[in-house]
Amino acid sequence: MADGHQPGGPLHRLVLVRHGKAVADAADGTDRSRALAPRGAGQAASTAAWLATRGLGAPDLVLVSSALRTAQTWEAMAPALHPGTVREEPELYDTSSQALVHLVAATPEEVGVLLLVGHEPVVSGAASALAGEGSRGEVVGQVLAGVSTGSAVVLELDRPWAALQQGAARLVALHTP
Repeated sequence: MADGHQPGGPLHRLVLVRHGKAVADAADGTDRSRALAPRGAGQAASTAAWLATRGLGAPDLVLVSSALRTAQTWEAMAPALHPGTVREEPELYDTSSQALVHLVAATPEEVGVLLLVGHEPVVSGAASALAGEGSRGEVVGQVLAGVSTGSAVVLELDRPWAALQQGAARLVALHTP
């Protein structure tokens, strides 16, 4: 269905993607300007293909950090995905896990699948904080150890976005390219 909800399925899905492998230094010396390495583009394409095979290839809303490497990660993912709206979200660049959860909670209710392209340790921190009853234990353990570059974490929610809080989602999958 267009809203991402299937009868008997979760109301919402949240996909947290860590940017692909980036170069160590930017020409201007700033972290925000670090570019995606060739390996990172391959990671992003692999993750996009994996998302498409899991029925997550058409996110309703994609929010991308304002860092160059996250924008380039999304550019490498985009050909395999068919998003509704894509928006740069500067707040994703330098945020906390708690602030990320608040950002997600402000998502319009008509968004069934939300995909965020961001950074560590915020991706793993938010995913582990949101993981509650019904989460796959082995996946939670892997996420707690940190999310590798190019990886995607998938969470499901049976409640409105506005009711999102710690332990309110099921952590169901982790893909590491």
